[in-house]
Amino acid sequence: MAKVYVYRDPPYAPCGFLLVKEGGNPRNDADTVLFQSDWDFPALASNLGFVPCECGRTDGTVKCPHKEPVEMISAAFDFLSSHQGEVFEDPGYFPVKE
Repeated sequence: MAKVYVYRDPPYAPCGFLLVKEGGNPRNDADTVLFQSDWDFPALASNLGFVPCECGRTDGTVKCPHKEPVEMISAAFDFLSSHQGEVFEDPGYFPVKE
């Protein structure tokens, strides 16, 4: 399975993160997937182990009894920022070529 990593490049993608193929060029569209919407941050972060709320009742975009979405989205942003460059298996963002 392919490996990927999270990359932040504010001049190129000011409000988001890039998911980059391992060994790929972060400025090449074929090697990246842009996560521009903050609502996508919890899902991307969960691939690296982020848990939006310990209750398990939310994906980070829906209110749960303990947290508001804005709190979880902000926490996911911080989590992604602190885990930039960590390589993990591509959960399916890039098609597998056979």
